[in-house]
Amino acid sequence: MGTNREAKISSIILLIRTIIMKNSINEIYLYRQMPYRGTSIIFLDMATYSITIDYEKCLEVAKVIRRFKLTLDTFTNPEFYPPSDEDPLYVANYFFFMVAIDHRTGTISNPFEGIINSKFYRGSDLLYRLGILKYFENPEFFTTSHMMHITVKEVSSWLSVDTPTRKLVRDPEIRAMLLRDAARKLHSNYSDNALMIFKGTEVFTWLRRLSRFLAYSDPVAKKSFLLIKFLERRNLIERAPLSQIKVPVDNHLTRIALRIGIVKPNPQLLNLIISSKEVEDDVDVLIRFSVREAFSLICYEAKIRPLYLDDLLWSLGRTCCTRNRPVCSSSCARIICPTKSIISSCNGKCPLMEVCEAAERNNARGIYEHTKIDTWYY
Repeated sequence: MGTNREAKISSIILLIRTIIMKNSINEIYLYRQMPYRGTSIIFLDMATYSITIDYEKCLEVAKVIRRFKLTLDTFTNPEFYPPSDEDPLYVANYFFFMVAIDHRTGTISNPFEGIINSKFYRGSDLLYRLGILKYFENPEFFTTSHMMHITVKEVSSWLSVDTPTRKLVRDPEIRAMLLRDAARKLHSNYSDNALMIFKGTEVFTWLRRLSRFLAYSDPVAKKSFLLIKFLERRNLIERAPLSQIKVPVDNHLTRIALRIGIVKPNPQLLNLIISSKEVEDDVDVLIRFSVREAFSLICYEAKIRPLYLDDLLWSLGRTCCTRNRPVCSSSCARIICPTKSIISSCNGKCPLMEVCEAAERNNARGIYEHTKIDTWYY
């Protein structure tokens, strides 16, 4: 009964058995779950908190995803990224250092936003806008010789705007520390060249190398997979084997997964999530890893590359499935929308609305991601 599905599940689903906290680094031990019978996968049990991946719901989502023809970002827009004709080493190092500090730029009550040359930017858009302006001013800024000695004062001056009011990126002290650590290790181990990290074709090897940098030490590897996505899309590294690639899971992808219902927390974990209390690192890992593997299952069934699906999911989380104003419970009046540019047309609705449990129950506003502000993982 259901042997084909069981075979697929056993070949791609990994179960976290233990999360060990040691020296502030989560080590995750993974075991294949096989065989499997049923419609939901018990994914992880931490005594108090557990979460499941709903296999049938993943299949429903995969069927919808298969209908989409995605237009992918090339990451060559000079508004945020180096042009396509730039030196590959400079481009790779730009992405390496920018992704290293691409985490929470602000808070809900104090967002990182402002106006540059009469245009409004917010969050990561503002981060990369300031990044590319610095790159055009001085490409040597993104070299190990400079980054090894970057100061908090320098980061604060660089990652800030004055219009309409003064706004400074969150935790400049942490970002300066991450940049210095990344530069020192890139200099010592990879001859100042970020592309050296990606020698060979084994993604597991790439992830192990990246995890030695503090900025890339997230057990769920959000920044690592994002960096791979940038470099792969820019044709700077070999296209990674499909079976080894995952989506880079942040708060946007987590919110989407919870609302759609592909992951289902137990009552204790759900209560913790909706309480908006800051969660511990191991709980954060529990949730995001479950989300990552659920989307891996969807990608497998939809026959889509995870880093391609991430373009759509990340855009959805920032435009359609926002924390406070999801379009399924409000309305969409956007004329220019990055999500529309990815899927061509959406008719003013979330493209995943037909398979979203929260939309069906009309309670999307009451379901959102867990609170984890104090992190540099994402």
